[in-house]
Parts: sequence; C-alpha cells; structure tokens
Amino acid sequence: MTRHPRMRPQFDIPVAGDGQAVITRLREQLEAPDAGFQGQVRGNHAFVRMLEGSRTLLSPHLNLELRETEEGPVIHGRFSPQPNVWMGFVALFFVLGIAGISGVVWGAAQYMLGGPIWTMWSAPVSVALIAFIYGAAFIGQGLSNEEMFELRAFVECTVREVCGDDQGRGV
Repeated sequence: MTRHPRMRPQFDIPVAGDGQAVITRLREQLEAPDAGFQGQVRGNHAFVRMLEGSRTLLSPHLNLELRETEEGPVIHGRFSPQPNVWMGFVALFFVLGIAGISGVVWGAAQYMLGGPIWTMWSAPVSVALIAFIYGAAFIGQGLSNEEMFELRAFVECTVREVCGDDQGRGV
C-alpha cells in the first residue's frame, strides 16, 4: 500500500463486539474531572482534542466514528485542524479561486475590447497561493505530529483497555 501525505490523515482500529463498550468508555474518560483531553461523544461519533491550556492554532482535532465493515466494527479516526482553522483554509481557497476566475474573466473582456489583459495574471498567482496554503497544511501537520500521536495513543489505549491487548493497533 502506497503511503502519501493527506490533508486530513485517517486510521481504522478494529474493535471487539459491537464497539459500543469502546464508545461508552471514551465518553467516561472525556467526562472525567481529571481528563487528559477534551471532547464529546454523540451516538457513534466522538471528537477528541487537546486541553484548552495546551491547545495552539495548529493543534489537531480528532473525529472518531464507530463503523461497521465486512471484517467487523472499527473505530475510524480522522485528524483535521480545529474547525475554525479548517473554515479559514476553506475560505482562503474560495477567495483565491474566485479572485483567479474573476481576473481571467475581466482579462478576457478587456482582450475582446482591445484593452490590457494584465488581470489574467491573477489565475497563476491564485494557483500558486493555493498551492502554498496547501503545502502549509502539511507543515502544520508536521509541527503538530506529537499531539496527533498523543490523541491516537489515547484512542488505542482505550480500545485495548476495553477489548484486550490484541486490539487497538490500527491501520
């Protein structure tokens, strides 16, 4: 299997039984007064993040979902930036895309009228800025790698605690 960088890394951890015991234990751990992480559990979904005091702009947000697969139930985890940071990325991509398209349309109109077409430069500039921001996301992942490891280890330890030592080593 080829490994390549992902904008939002993900993993699967197989669980024993129907998996509800793992979800219940996650809820108990996150609601404990001395919890090492913050988060919520709703139905078969959960999210886990670092504590407020240790969280930074680059701190990851771990979304978890109990899924049924052909091999049995798995905890599917997906890392992403905090929701407000993620929306910032989406907004930047949107604004840069609109700016690039607008520049091309304006330049095409100017070309048809025999005017200057310098606004067409907005397209390659927008693409370059989008590529730069996309690359910055991977730099952010590298800087928050230790926190991602801690969050995943928390979930794997919870699965091993509930399901036994042979569980909790995800793909």
